[in-house]
Amino acid sequence: MKFLENSSCGRSLLWLAIFAAIIPVWGEELNRAPAGMIPIGGGSYKPLYSKESEPREVLPFFIDERLVTNRDFLAFVTVHPEWQRSRIERSQADVKYLSHWRGDLDPGDEAVLGAPATNVSWFAAKAFCESLGKRLPTQDEWEFVALADATKPDASKDQEFLKKLLEWYSKPSSGNLPSAAKADPNVHGIRGLHAIVWEWVQDFNSSMVVGDSRGDNSLERKLFCGGASLLASDVSNYAAFMRYAFRSSLEGTYCVNSLGFRGAQSTDPQSGSTPSGSFTTIYDLPGSWQTQNGESITLAQLRGKPRVITMGFTRCEYACPRIFSDMQRIEKALGPEADEIGFSFFSIDPKHDTPEAMSKKMAELKMDPSRWSLLTAPDATVREMAVALRFKFQEVQEFFAHSNLIAVLDAEGKVVHREESLGADITPTVAALRKLLTP
Repeated sequence: MKFLENSSCGRSLLWLAIFAAIIPVWGEELNRAPAGMIPIGGGSYKPLYSKESEPREVLPFFIDERLVTNRDFLAFVTVHPEWQRSRIERSQADVKYLSHWRGDLDPGDEAVLGAPATNVSWFAAKAFCESLGKRLPTQDEWEFVALADATKPDASKDQEFLKKLLEWYSKPSSGNLPSAAKADPNVHGIRGLHAIVWEWVQDFNSSMVVGDSRGDNSLERKLFCGGASLLASDVSNYAAFMRYAFRSSLEGTYCVNSLGFRGAQSTDPQSGSTPSGSFTTIYDLPGSWQTQNGESITLAQLRGKPRVITMGFTRCEYACPRIFSDMQRIEKALGPEADEIGFSFFSIDPKHDTPEAMSKKMAELKMDPSRWSLLTAPDATVREMAVALRFKFQEVQEFFAHSNLIAVLDAEGKVVHREESLGADITPTVAALRKLLTP
């Protein structure tokens, strides 16, 4: 078994065994594709972002045949008025949200109704999909089906295909989008993956386009831990690189006229999905977290005191130890006032950051449990919080590349100060905390 776990050949054989065992079940599930969705049998592909990583496996899933239209989104905001243009929280969408619509319930004429819904934030796109028991496709799923042209499942080496993509990417958006239903299909039958709009993916904040050396000053101070792993695997596929670069520039609240979305669904979807709720601060976000003591809490339970927070993983050997050190320097600088402050670390690695592992890390760093808490949660809960905090992370070869963040929250969970440089001057952070403590 160790051979299967620790060698590349072994991992490949393990995947083949898994596929052989469950392909019959998947075959049955894929034959029952939900209305308007295309079944995708899964497989593997070589991601652009990692020169050294093995091909990534994509499990079978369903994906919408076409992009979500303004007509579709109108039906959603009619039933869920909290997502209407005049009511949405700025924490969930910027001022361009549905700015091309004539009113809350008036997208425009028939041509607009049939066109892809754009100027929609990640939070709103996610909520729309969840309201139908779907989700946004993952980056791996989207890139896997985007390899196809009209005749081949994988046209990534076809220079004519790549040339057409680059020609579209280089054209400025006209603002007048064509019908989503009439877009050309690829070999899978999926319409409009290219040549209409860019598309949201569930884990867009995993796209990190960085320098190619840890010695790069901007990488060292401002960007990502583990960034040296994120080198393009195929520099000739510039079209794919542009997609990653575009995603890298996004935040969850962004609303862009050339950015739409479509839904996806696993072959074994969770029943009873409900749309994401409205939130003002991260303490309003749904989901349950587990502390280093094994206690289950919600973010709302953290209300009541100013708090210094970060995200990362305890196995990290580069940025996270330095971030922990910076937070402890902040704690020391506050002196007795630190008793009135909370210090929280939110793990992006629920697989390994068990309560036992987090408790061990606290003991190792001599953290005061009356002030400190380390928390872990399922992937989807972690992802939504990371997007809300504008925190990027990506699993690379069983570890994580991630952005650096120390944020100060007020008693209600509003971010009042953030630092994204390693080893930065802690004076502004300490001052922000003391300001919150001033009556």
